[in-house]
Amino acid sequence: MSDTSRQPGATGTAATSWHGREGDPIVVLAHDWNGRLPWIEGFAGRLAAEGYRVAVPDFFDGRTATVGRDAAVLLRRRLADMPGALHLVSEAIGEARALGSHRAAVVGFSMGASIALAYATQGSLDAVVAYYGTARGPVAPRVPVLFQLAETDDWSGRESPEELQARMAAEGFDGIEVLHYDGAVHGFQNEQIPQKFDADASAEAWQTTLAFLREHLRADG
Repeated sequence: MSDTSRQPGATGTAATSWHGREGDPIVVLAHDWNGRLPWIEGFAGRLAAEGYRVAVPDFFDGRTATVGRDAAVLLRRRLADMPGALHLVSEAIGEARALGSHRAAVVGFSMGASIALAYATQGSLDAVVAYYGTARGPVAPRVPVLFQLAETDDWSGRESPEELQARMAAEGFDGIEVLHYDGAVHGFQNEQIPQKFDADASAEAWQTTLAFLREHLRADG
C-alpha cells in the first residue's frame, strides 16, 4: 500500500505557508522528496523566531511520502517540471520583496538543494544553504553557498559539492563552503524519517545555518 498522502487541509494547490514578520530578510525553505512534512514547518518557525520572514512552498501539491519508492515517484514528477518549481521560489521571494524584504536566501534539502542551486543561477539571492544535495546539471552559483552534508553520500554521476567548489574556485569565486557531519546520513534533518534523523547533526547544522544566514542576510550583525 502506498504511503503517499495529502497533508490535512490540503486544497489541491501548491500553496506556500508563511512564517515571521513582513519586511524581515526572506528565507525560502525547499523541502526534500518526502514533501512538506511537519518538521520543515517547525524549522520555519524556528527561523522566524530568529528574525526571518520564511516561506515554505509545497512542491508536491499537498502530497507527502515517507517510503522511498513513493517519494521517488513524487521526485520524478517534480523534476520533470523544474521551471515550475523555480517559479514557486520566485513567487515567494517576489512577494516578500514587495513587502519590504531586501535580502533573500534559499535553504534546500536534498531535492530542495537542487532547486535552490538552480534558482541561484537565475534569480537574485544573497545566499544558499544546501542540505545533503547538489545540482542536477551544470550550475554556476555566484552567491555564497553552504553545503551541509552527511558523512558520506553518493552523487550518482552528478557533480559533487566538492567538485563544484573546486570548479568555482578555479573561476575565481571562493564563496562555497562544504561541511560534513560525522556519522550522519542523507536526510539527517528530517525528523519524520527516524532511520535517517540525527539529532546531534541536526542541532550542529542548525547552528552553522544560523551563523551563515546571519552573515549574509544581516550585514548589520
